[in-house]
Amino acid sequence: MPLYKTFSGDDKQVIPPRKWTFVTFRGVTEIPLSQRGWNIYGVLLRIEWPADGCPTVLRGRLARWPGSEDEDTTGFDDKSPFPGQVRHAYWTHFLKARRNLTAGFKVWHDGSVPIVLDGRQFKWTRLK
Repeated sequence: MPLYKTFSGDDKQVIPPRKWTFVTFRGVTEIPLSQRGWNIYGVLLRIEWPADGCPTVLRGRLARWPGSEDEDTTGFDDKSPFPGQVRHAYWTHFLKARRNLTAGFKVWHDGSVPIVLDGRQFKWTRLK
């Protein structure tokens, strides 16, 4: 199972309010999906939720060909916040990968202050 992982404490990422932002995994936002065919992917984010100005929702979505003219995003999935706490959120999705497909993951929130992503993982496996 391919894994792009940023360890907790290595490279925190600040996510501004009300702006779709690509999550970085090991310093990259565009991940080559090497396994052709139907895959299931998973994204795990360790989130530092602010005590004040905390969002009421965090949205995440997969993007094929991130940042290009051909960018294609999937529907989003909402996660509930935990004001003033550090918690994990997890997303999964099915994706049909083909040659040269790259993917990225975007998040959006409606808070009045940024949230902070600490540890992050993007992994996938081909379905048989």
